[in-house]
Amino acid sequence: MSKEIIYNPEIRTRLLTGINQVARAVAVTYGSVGPTVMIQHRTDGMMPVFTRDGVTVANAVVIQDRIADLGGRMLRDVAGAMSRQVGDGTTTAIVLAQALAQGCLKSVAAGFHPMQLKKGLDVALAVVEKYLLDNAVTSGASDWVEKIALVASKNETKAGKLIAQALSELGLQRELTFLPGNGLEDELAIVDGIQYGQGYLSPYFVTDKTRAEAVLENPYILFYDREISDLMALVPILEQVKAEGRPLLVIAEDVVDKALTGLLLNHVRGIFKVVAVKPPGFGDKRVNRLRDLALLAGGEAILDLPGLSGVLERVGLEQLGQAQRAVITESSTTIIGATGEPAAIAQLSENLRQEAELILAKKPGVGSATGNKHDFDELQERLALLSGKTGTFSVGGNTDFEIKERMVRIENAYLSARAALAEGVLPGGGVALYHCGEVLEKAIAENAGQQQGFHILQQALAAPLLTIIQNANLNTETVIDRLSKPGDNHITVNTENQCYGNFLEIGIIDPVKVMRLALRNAVSVVGTLITSETVVMEVPDLSIMAGYSPEWAAATREDPRV
Repeated sequence: MSKEIIYNPEIRTRLLTGINQVARAVAVTYGSVGPTVMIQHRTDGMMPVFTRDGVTVANAVVIQDRIADLGGRMLRDVAGAMSRQVGDGTTTAIVLAQALAQGCLKSVAAGFHPMQLKKGLDVALAVVEKYLLDNAVTSGASDWVEKIALVASKNETKAGKLIAQALSELGLQRELTFLPGNGLEDELAIVDGIQYGQGYLSPYFVTDKTRAEAVLENPYILFYDREISDLMALVPILEQVKAEGRPLLVIAEDVVDKALTGLLLNHVRGIFKVVAVKPPGFGDKRVNRLRDLALLAGGEAILDLPGLSGVLERVGLEQLGQAQRAVITESSTTIIGATGEPAAIAQLSENLRQEAELILAKKPGVGSATGNKHDFDELQERLALLSGKTGTFSVGGNTDFEIKERMVRIENAYLSARAALAEGVLPGGGVALYHCGEVLEKAIAENAGQQQGFHILQQALAAPLLTIIQNANLNTETVIDRLSKPGDNHITVNTENQCYGNFLEIGIIDPVKVMRLALRNAVSVVGTLITSETVVMEVPDLSIMAGYSPEWAAATREDPRV
């Protein structure tokens, strides 16, 4: 396939065009009074999506000019990185990146060397990060966690209270799972023990018909990574478990045919109590989940490796896990009082946490964005399973579209509150970043190019505040004058009520971690932009799309080329 080569200054101009288009679409949602964006559904006839989430809007913008779309892709990567890292600050990062890109490209056109500008940005970033961390408010967390969740969720009062409750009970090490609810109200459920979303393989396993639950007291637990179709393979271990007078929980890839029928008959007749369920996870990740469960329960994952046969028949009691109680419903399995070794569990949790940090440390654009997110989510889910305590937040609403839109906002609010607990808080609404510019006024760089980088970052730090003021239709000079009075950098503005006050009292709060990572990701992507001199792209062969109509395919779910 032939290649197209584009050189500067053309590529920077076209890249900036794409950056401006994406940033303009996203920036309107910024702030507590920012409006929603309507996104056409890809399938004809379906209701459009209404959202105020920056990363959702950014991902929906695809520009026809392929070079301009590369600029838009840079912002999409920045927003995606923020969403993976802290779940909030996507719009802040995009607004900062646009301001930095505009300032840097103007400076390059004026004759400043890109590498010196980049170095100046990096040094200035370190100064600003230190200022944010040194001035963060970390005391009185119980008073402002709910307020942070309220701001990040766009004033969802009940959701803010439930998020504060979840963080209080789960802490920072345990995960909260968000699911579409079945009613109008939001619901929070906290469970002590190991819980995952797989239920019994047959309702005939139920022991409590009133609650539709299968309850096993003091069970042994078998972990097997293959399908079980022959009951005879289970007979040896069943006899050993029955001799102990205890029930058995079978966690296997599946139990089918004669094996399932035999277990059900013996269970119903009271010969022995047994329940069969599937392990958590899907595909090639399921083995890791099975091993995690086995570790938690003090057992061993029985793996039917190639070249081995009859593995299941040779299983002994010492390879089984144990627990005080197991409760299995139609849709979930909960194991309470598992007897795993705490030190081994803690070591695995730490290893998984380090792997997750390596993924978060990747710069925007490094590796596949979806691949990074998938790997990170997988690690977080495993950590949640190992924590021994889990929570489920069921998001309510009137329609599926409302539930989906609210679920994105509420999940982001939860992640934002977690980030606040990690590094503290400062005035929200872009005010803390605006005050960071004062620190850079006193900083002196090595040369004029780096000093210009300082100046560009200083100007960009005001962009979030100015954008919020514009979206609220307030007078910029009046607001800046009120916020610039010396003596108290904790004063901020509530654009919804148009009042000023201490950020903790009026509830306009931003997590330091969100601001810091938004700025870092923005500087990183703009540094890549200004140091790029050439773009090499493939020229698409449009002949293969002859006669193809994406609108027709979306509307009919058919491919007219077939």
